[in-house]
Amino acid sequence: MKLKTKMWLVSQGLLVLTACIIQLTFYHEIQYGPFRGMVKRPYWEIIKGVEPVVPKAIVGLKPELYDARLPMTDSEAKRRNLTAYRLAARQEDGVRVAFVGGFVVNGLYFVLFHVLFSYFTKAFRAAAKNRPS
Repeated sequence: MKLKTKMWLVSQGLLVLTACIIQLTFYHEIQYGPFRGMVKRPYWEIIKGVEPVVPKAIVGLKPELYDARLPMTDSEAKRRNLTAYRLAARQEDGVRVAFVGGFVVNGLYFVLFHVLFSYFTKAFRAAAKNRPS
């Protein structure tokens, strides 16, 4: 196996491991769902952006009373007792953004790794040719 391949596998493995740790940490911090009385949703439902199911206990109420994803001020969220659910909705958005961000970082890293490896290989070869014997 070439040195370039080994370096790529090790560095990519570390990058993926870091992304997984970030995702698990973000997901672990979520305690509720985005609706009042809702428990934390499964990870892949959050990532896929699946619309949460309204719990049976709150069916028929106005969404302003239970949906923490709606635009509202902090005082309105506190008055409606949706502060924790509002935080959960923002955390779900954060998990999705971090997931997409992991792919963006991997793409950038892919390009930069190959460009820099090529540059340094050429620089080392040129330096070796110019070195006095």
